[in-house]
Amino acid sequence: MLDKTLINGFRFLEELRKLDPEMQLQTAQTFMCVALRPGITMKEIGDKLGLSQSSCSRNVAALSKVHRLNKPGHNLVVAVEDPMERRRKVVNLTPDGERMARNIKALLEGNDF
Repeated sequence: MLDKTLINGFRFLEELRKLDPEMQLQTAQTFMCVALRPGITMKEIGDKLGLSQSSCSRNVAALSKVHRLNKPGHNLVVAVEDPMERRRKVVNLTPDGERMARNIKALLEGNDF
């Protein structure tokens, strides 16, 4: 007997593979952190996922419009300086990221989108 929850989890992973067949799990987790807590700081993402500052920056860059070395990113998140604390970066979803988060939610709820 197939478990609907596991099937939906599999569908979620397939959706990520459509976006990037080589996406690292850390990158997917970073996206989910931002989707769950818009306005999360880079430090909070690193603390939540146990990532170093450089790993966190690399994963956020992969999800941003332009990845490191000026390669195209996924344009799902944007990191901006916190106006109250310039050393701190705040990460939010882009419109494409919001759409992806809605699609993932629909998949996990078992709805087609």
